[in-house]
Amino acid sequence: MASNETARRAELVEAIATIVLEDGLDALALRGLAGRLSTSGRMLLYHFGTKDALVRAVLACISGRMAVLQDAADAGAPDTAAKFLGDMMRAGIDPATAPFMRVWTDVIVRAARGEAPYREVADHTVGAWLDWIAGRLLPSPDREARAVAVLAIMEGITILEMARPGTTERARSLLPTLLDRALD
Repeated sequence: MASNETARRAELVEAIATIVLEDGLDALALRGLAGRLSTSGRMLLYHFGTKDALVRAVLACISGRMAVLQDAADAGAPDTAAKFLGDMMRAGIDPATAPFMRVWTDVIVRAARGEAPYREVADHTVGAWLDWIAGRLLPSPDREARAVAVLAIMEGITILEMARPGTTERARSLLPTLLDRALD
């Protein structure tokens, strides 16, 4: 019986993750979500215990899916921060990656407002992103600071692009060069 419940929970997580990638974090309202999944809010809580646990499980699933995309796109050789930023900005607008960027940007915004469980998730995710970025940059005494710069620029670009699509097109070509100059 427990394996059936575990399988059902995994199915729900996958389905909800797909919904969130399509429609954003607002799709996590239990009543609407339950309707889309042909279940009830009570059954969702039965499988996850709390809404926060559901959110954490769904965001972990989304993170896992994004890691698969990152691994597939990873060239393997370390890059300068400017080159890596350019690559990330191109990936950020790729139709396969853009939904992930929108969700994680929304997580960051909600965390900044102090919303649970997003604060906890964002803390973990930002740390993981910074480690991932730093691991792909050329060795330097300030590699961690360069990783922070890349992530900060990416988050800013993503927010502006979400707010006003097309606004950042010219900036996307300038920012790697400006970062390169700033870091020399």
